[in-house]
Amino acid sequence: MALSLSLVLSAGDSVRPGLEGLDWAGADEFTPEEGALVKALGQPLIEGLNCEAALQAWFDGRLAASQKDMEAAAKHWRDGLTKLDDLKPLPRADWRKLPDATFEMVTQVRMQGMTKAELWIVRWMVDDLKQYGVLLIPKNRSPEQKFPLLLYMHGAAFGVPVHALPWLADIAGEGYVIIGPALRGEDLFAGYGIPRELAFKCDGEIENLDGEVDDALAAVSAAKKLPYVAPGKFGVIGHSFGAGAGLLAAARHPDTACVVSYDAWLVNPFRYYWDRMRRGANNWLSWADFCNQPVADQLSGLMTRSIVHNAEKLHCPLLLFIGGAYEGSVFHQSHEDLIAQLKKYDKPYIYDVVPGGGHNFVLYYEDKPALYAYAKHMEFLAEHLPPVKPGPAAKPAPTQE
Repeated sequence: MALSLSLVLSAGDSVRPGLEGLDWAGADEFTPEEGALVKALGQPLIEGLNCEAALQAWFDGRLAASQKDMEAAAKHWRDGLTKLDDLKPLPRADWRKLPDATFEMVTQVRMQGMTKAELWIVRWMVDDLKQYGVLLIPKNRSPEQKFPLLLYMHGAAFGVPVHALPWLADIAGEGYVIIGPALRGEDLFAGYGIPRELAFKCDGEIENLDGEVDDALAAVSAAKKLPYVAPGKFGVIGHSFGAGAGLLAAARHPDTACVVSYDAWLVNPFRYYWDRMRRGANNWLSWADFCNQPVADQLSGLMTRSIVHNAEKLHCPLLLFIGGAYEGSVFHQSHEDLIAQLKKYDKPYIYDVVPGGGHNFVLYYEDKPALYAYAKHMEFLAEHLPPVKPGPAAKPAPTQE
């Protein structure tokens, strides 16, 4: 089945010489020499080994092929096969320290039918970029109440879906404060007919699970300073691009209580990268743009973005959902890579392949797959980050006659 536009992640339109048109090429276009090298690069890439020299040979061959010098291209690809012996693991990711931020309350938004939570737009700074997000607070609460925090990370790459707000309000109404950041380079809201006064846009450009993790962690930092947020641990709920970034945020922040992940994207970016090399399904639309970097930087960037290769840093229970309707895809394969690492490091997790679910099943909130997962996700949250039942709102003090 085709995946939706939640996977449109283009950060530019430049293409490295030699990769022109490759995004939509088929595997039948390989020469024997290129096919042999690409196949041989698969396992080293998936495992996060330092195959820089062999990968550079592939790019050199692609450049020669684009210049119609197929003899030189074949030589580069044959040479690449000789550079795959005794490979060492790539250095571990050198993640930045946790960012600090403070919210500015921009405006309250009232939506028809949203009775369980207040909805606010908030603004904060991270990496000298101005960012926006939504904040949902239980509506019927007493002044002294403090609620556990949930970080909601939406699918990419157009902003917080307007149609997700009632779903989030229902969760908040159970006794949570929810912060839902838009991510760098995005509009605040994804949807049609957004009023001009709500058409905010985040600074920066889409970075494919790098800077977006800082956006999320800065939002958590700011939310933890709010007077109605309970101190201590917070939970994460994410979908697709957001689930991938949310897993990385959870690995970086010591106060993460749990993660609910719906069909996380780029779980093993090395596998997605190789899937494009081998002319697999186009699930990373800005891959060619990413390849503009030097090969060493590409490999380092993949390691920074890979929760599979940083799984030992996860320190909280995970509930990993994935739709069962597209088994065999790179999404499923990458989740299997993650499960293997979670088992290796004895990390607590639940992996649930949702019957009949497509990649975006969570967005069809009233359909059977979404309802099936929602019940489990609320039970999981209640176990690992129990809600605080909102108390009666304070009544106005009686006036004296």
